[in-house]
Amino acid sequence: MSFRLILSVLLVVSVSCTRKSPVGPKIDPALATLIPDDTTLLVGTRLEALERTPVYQKYLADRKFPQVEEFAKQTGLDPKKDLWELLFVSDGKNNVLLGRGKFANEMEPRLEKEGAKRFGYKGYTLVGSEKTAVVFFSSSTAAMGPTDSLRFLLDRRGTSKGPPAALAALMKDIPSNAQFWAAYAGGPVDLGLGGNLANIGKLVNSIQTGSLYFDLRTGLNGVASGECSTDQSAEEVQGALKAFVGLGRLNTPADQKEMQAAWDGMRVTLQEKRVKLYIDVPQNVVDRFLNLWMGRGR
Repeated sequence: MSFRLILSVLLVVSVSCTRKSPVGPKIDPALATLIPDDTTLLVGTRLEALERTPVYQKYLADRKFPQVEEFAKQTGLDPKKDLWELLFVSDGKNNVLLGRGKFANEMEPRLEKEGAKRFGYKGYTLVGSEKTAVVFFSSSTAAMGPTDSLRFLLDRRGTSKGPPAALAALMKDIPSNAQFWAAYAGGPVDLGLGGNLANIGKLVNSIQTGSLYFDLRTGLNGVASGECSTDQSAEEVQGALKAFVGLGRLNTPADQKEMQAAWDGMRVTLQEKRVKLYIDVPQNVVDRFLNLWMGRGR
């Protein structure tokens, strides 16, 4: 074997051994290049991966999620067949929902027939009204939201290099295979949460930066992490989360062992100014647990 061949083999082995595993959640490149550089909140859902999980197929397939349904309605997609990925982007003022899917070629004419209007902006065609609209970048990429926010997005088209540095740093703590995730770099934000989740939304006001992810392959597993501005605010967030979990446990009848186990799978930790909520809900109680959090059950 020649020296050159030996050197080539060693180089290949060295590169293979030092190759790093993917860091952070997967974002389709077509969506990543649409993220404005002043984005402070990203919320991603990998629908294709989510729908393959046993938890989704058994407990969530018949549920309707407002954001998914609205995007499907505005773009003419069948969310269970043609919608692959959603990415919500916000700077605290402008909010846009980006999506990847299989859009029909006749989508724009059909929306017009239903009352939507076509109007141009910087070489792009928006379909909708001056209040809300949708814009198709290709047969597989679209954006939906308030019309002013879409114009804001188009103003920055072509300048994005992916998630801003502050968000990219937070995303490193999120597993690449998470089906649902969020990263928050600070600033005003309206989560639009209802039911019992509204209590969680209020806690965000005490958090400077944070991240969240869920993995539904074996149950409802995830971690919510938040960095607070002061030790006192961190202790307040920790106390509120512990009280929330404790109240849920107390309100669950003692004979509902499985639901009690679900509450036992929630753990709150505090390290300096960082608060973490660990969630580990068994697969067999995911449906009832979500009903409780979303205000659709006891």
